Amino acid sequence: MAAQGLTAMEYRPPDPTLIEVKREALDYWARTLETDPEKIRQAVQKVGPVLEKVKQELGIGGVG
Repeated sequence: MAAQGLTAMEYRPPDPTLIEVKREALDYWARTLETDPEKIRQAVQKVGPVLEKVKQELGIGGVG
């Protein structure tokens, strides 16, 4: 039962190149990318779970 109910502080992405759409994952990525979890969720729904595509959609990082 220890694996259930992970907090964002305890969460580690199983694949750091993909963003999962679950609360603790969105909270983790919100802290990591310094943006709102809802914006991340919307970006994942629009462009898929690949981190680089989500960052592009959010205008984060060295895109260009």
